[in-house]
Amino acid sequence: MKLKFKYGNKEIEFSLVRKKRKTICIKLEDSGEVIVSAPLRTSKEYILLVVKNKALWILEKQKEIQQRTSRKVKRDFATGSTFMYLGEEYPCKIISNEKNKKITIDLVVEQSYEELILNNEYTNINNIEMLGNKLEKTIYSNKIFIINTNTMDNEKIKMALEKWYRAETLKIVQKRIDFYAVNFKDRVTEIRVKEQKRRWASCTGKNAILFNWRCSMARADVLDYIVIHEMCHMDHRNHSKYFWNRVSEIMPDYKEKHEWLRKNGINLYI
Repeated sequence: MKLKFKYGNKEIEFSLVRKKRKTICIKLEDSGEVIVSAPLRTSKEYILLVVKNKALWILEKQKEIQQRTSRKVKRDFATGSTFMYLGEEYPCKIISNEKNKKITIDLVVEQSYEELILNNEYTNINNIEMLGNKLEKTIYSNKIFIINTNTMDNEKIKMALEKWYRAETLKIVQKRIDFYAVNFKDRVTEIRVKEQKRRWASCTGKNAILFNWRCSMARADVLDYIVIHEMCHMDHRNHSKYFWNRVSEIMPDYKEKHEWLRKNGINLYI
């Protein structure tokens, strides 16, 4: 059911969903759409009153979503488009050859150290340490996705790229869980990578952690935050102050990572 009301010179529309629950919940979709979940027997008048009281909050959140959307990077499966890996945008090069048996994805350095030294201004840097630092930054930013494909079907290329991200995410989180395990008395029983629309990860009651396959697109320290967050749910199954204190014990600056994810999560996609 769609309902709407006026707030100043703004009109706020929301979708009302009735459920077996005790309280009214207001949430915003990535599109800015407002979804209100309410108990089965709650009157429409009372629901409108509750939502009207949150009107300013709703408008502020919609403005935040619009600002994030305006920063969304357009991606397509063509040479020159970019994809994220560990917080960095890297261009891709599509190489089409019908003789390829399958689509392969590689993230590689486009030029070697020798080529960089021979072909650009770094030949004029005398200080070896300075040269090394500058080359390291260049090498890091000089990576490129090479997509060798036997088809230009975007869906098939997308599936191959998703498979690559799934493998990378699993590889990284396995290592990071091992690294942080010393902080916990309980152990992670299973690690899985899957499609998750609204969560970056989740921890089950049996201490299995399920990761969104897009996690390897996030900055390395932000990915650590996701790992720590879910491992802390082995100690506290909610988001109480005790839970956040536990997260803070292991990662004191976790709020900065959380904020980066909130602001940049819109670009962690293919």
